Amino acid sequence: MLETLGNLGDFLGGVGVLVSLIYLAIQVRENTSSARNDSYQAVVSSVADWSREMSLNDEIARILNEGAADYDALDPVEKARFNYAMSSFIRNMENVHAKYLNGAIDDVVWSGWANRVHGLLSPPGAMKWWRLNESAYSPRFRAFVDETRESPELPERLDSWATPERTS
Repeated sequence: MLETLGNLGDFLGGVGVLVSLIYLAIQVRENTSSARNDSYQAVVSSVADWSREMSLNDEIARILNEGAADYDALDPVEKARFNYAMSSFIRNMENVHAKYLNGAIDDVVWSGWANRVHGLLSPPGAMKWWRLNESAYSPRFRAFVDETRESPELPERLDSWATPERTS
């Protein structure tokens, strides 16, 4: 009888450990998901801050637009400002790309980001800037930028994104 109770105690102890491990696995999974969501939200906020800053500064908006069209037409100070603005945005996009590759962003959400990257780098001046600076980015991100674009309707100038014809 005592042996049976001991075996029952061992069994119940094993069940308790198993339940604890299952609970712990669920908690770790939820924490990982929450951390991924928080990390993604931080990137979205950073991009939103960048966009707001660029939109509220007429001079930098002009420099971005003109530099995207013709990088070589910028004077040295304008090139520096263009470089800082583009580097900031593209570094954020590299971060989003890494999160996508790590499974923190699904395909549907990523496709919009991918189109934005290709759209921003599509104009000739922006592409020249990319070619001059691409070595500062990860090989995986550089490979993505060089892939075929998802959207064939990309602008020659950044301000063409705001035209009424482009509603998608």
